[in-house]
Amino acid sequence: MTPLCTVVPLLGALLASTPPLPTEPETPPPAPVESVTEGKFSIVPFLLPAYQPETSFLLGGAASFVYQPPAGSGRRESQVLLAAAASVRGQFTLLLQPDVYFLEDRLNLTATLSGARFPDRFYGMGADTRSEDEEDFTPIYMELEVSPKWRIAPRLYVGPTLRLQNVRMTKLAEDGAVRSTPGADGGNTLQLGLTALYDSRDNTLNPTTGLLARLNLRTASGDWGSDYDFDLLRLDVRRYVSLPWGTRHVLALQGLVELRDGEVPFYDTGRLGGMELSRGYLEGRFRERQHLGAQVEYRAPLFWKFGGVVFASAATVAHSLKDLEAKNIKPAGGLGLRFAPLSDVPVNIRLDVAYGNEPSFYLNVGEAF
Repeated sequence: MTPLCTVVPLLGALLASTPPLPTEPETPPPAPVESVTEGKFSIVPFLLPAYQPETSFLLGGAASFVYQPPAGSGRRESQVLLAAAASVRGQFTLLLQPDVYFLEDRLNLTATLSGARFPDRFYGMGADTRSEDEEDFTPIYMELEVSPKWRIAPRLYVGPTLRLQNVRMTKLAEDGAVRSTPGADGGNTLQLGLTALYDSRDNTLNPTTGLLARLNLRTASGDWGSDYDFDLLRLDVRRYVSLPWGTRHVLALQGLVELRDGEVPFYDTGRLGGMELSRGYLEGRFRERQHLGAQVEYRAPLFWKFGGVVFASAATVAHSLKDLEAKNIKPAGGLGLRFAPLSDVPVNIRLDVAYGNEPSFYLNVGEAF
């Protein structure tokens, strides 16, 4: 996923503020007839400027098609997001992303159809690459991901997943390192597997309590048409703790594990850095098959609609788990300012200044995690 693809879904989150999952009982009792109203559809457009080191200034736009279930039903909103973003560096992406609930929320269907042209930088593979080895390349991505998930327990959804990706390289350095790296010719990758989602957050946009855990197990194989054969395990766990000394004082924690085995194209390896985990490093500044990281962030109100954050992270990459070394851990940290423009939607505009291997500046909507 390109850095631009992490921007445009935030637009949809802002447009459709999904309420938290209902508490027990798992299936709410029918509301009295007089309190139930009909569900309604709405279409909301939005435009957002942003900044991040990978793209410089960019502009994103979106339209969210939202279905709000009948009042009192206890069901979640469904939405279909159509979004696009373009940067001053000639990077652009287009994305269609439904997140729809069926059968009284027992079935959740999520999908992503996206295309992107993303001039990028490559420094080599591993945790000890040099900045002077920077090399430009330009890929064009087409991607489809589909995941129907069934609720098997309160707040827990499990189901199969499919991810199809086509990559075409349109610009490579003649004698560069990319040409000798798996994935230099682009190609097709078809991954099949299993996904699980557990979500007990009190709010999906700016949570103050709860746990979010996502697990993906996928395999790409030539047996079903993939140009590359590899396995992937990705576990992303986020915990939010409301602190006792004041309203909206929150400690947020995240742990990420990405493990791969086999021949992985370089553009699909773990990428350290970016606007979420390891702020302070360019996304993809360090790449490898294995990627492990963690971060912590303290969030507090300041005055009026302003808030502040302090964050720190540590992450690393390696070809295999036995190659992990403490000296290759990449620390980062920084400060941020938050502004809540809307009184009825708990979302912030964020301004972060981080330092990893260089000072970095981020302007976006929504929290980093």
